[in-house]
Amino acid sequence: MWILNKELVVTIYSIIWLFFSSLPAQDKILDSTILKGPYLGQKPPGMTPEIFAPGIVSTDRVELNAVFSKDGHLFYFTRRDDNGLYQIWEMRMEDNSWSKPRVAPFSGVYEEADPFISPDGRFLFYITKKPEKTYGPPHDILIMEWDGDYWSDPMNPGPPLNTEYNEIFPCLTNSGTLYFNSNMPGGFGDRDIYKSIWKNGKFSKPEIVGPPISTEYNEGDVFVSPDESFMIFTSVDRPDGFGSGDLYISTYKDETWSMPVNLGEKVNSSGYDYGPWMSHDRRYFFYTRNNDIYWVDAKIVGDLKPNIRK
Repeated sequence: MWILNKELVVTIYSIIWLFFSSLPAQDKILDSTILKGPYLGQKPPGMTPEIFAPGIVSTDRVELNAVFSKDGHLFYFTRRDDNGLYQIWEMRMEDNSWSKPRVAPFSGVYEEADPFISPDGRFLFYITKKPEKTYGPPHDILIMEWDGDYWSDPMNPGPPLNTEYNEIFPCLTNSGTLYFNSNMPGGFGDRDIYKSIWKNGKFSKPEIVGPPISTEYNEGDVFVSPDESFMIFTSVDRPDGFGSGDLYISTYKDETWSMPVNLGEKVNSSGYDYGPWMSHDRRYFFYTRNNDIYWVDAKIVGDLKPNIRK
């Protein structure tokens, strides 16, 4: 009888071991680790960029974009699934503990990416690429409003914001100005930065943010501070770049944007660096590199600003 029980125990143990060994890396970690506290309970980075939440958010898949809600209780990022479909993933903090990453309730059917939460926490913007596409085959910007517990159904603001061309990577400021990038005709390169102003219940006709921001080198993935004092964006193949795409910063003064400055080799790599976002408390700077999400102390950005116009 004792031998039978021992064999049973061994069998049960083997089944459990096989189950957990088959789980994705992030599930195995979260089954043995409870994430608590701000920023998924991750140890804050210093002045050297580090992979954010390795094995949980940044895995062996392609991950990009990172945005927390204003109260820090919601986290969204983009992940590509095994079929090559980009989806927006969500994590929620309740009672100081974070849920496992899951596909956001509003995502998972079509291709979606580039989540952004407005500075006041009221709206979530993202982009979608639906097969039937009301306003054209490329990506449109969608908007949802927070009701205190959940996001509303997505709303497509339509023209003149969304067109038959790509509108991607939205970023809203305190003034109601929406910055994004597009490949619509009339630009300086294949991809340029535009802005549209929310007024009288709709967005205005997009205007290009011209040189020295948009150039023949192709610009996109723009983050503009809520007060519009500075912007960070990705530019491709500029002469002073370190890789195929680099992050640049520009400040706004006297109604003009300064000549963009490369964020330097501490941030930029020999690859493609993109997807900038700064936390609402201005403590951390997030971006994407080599299919993973990185974060770094935001002082690395602030240290450049005083020298931009010299």
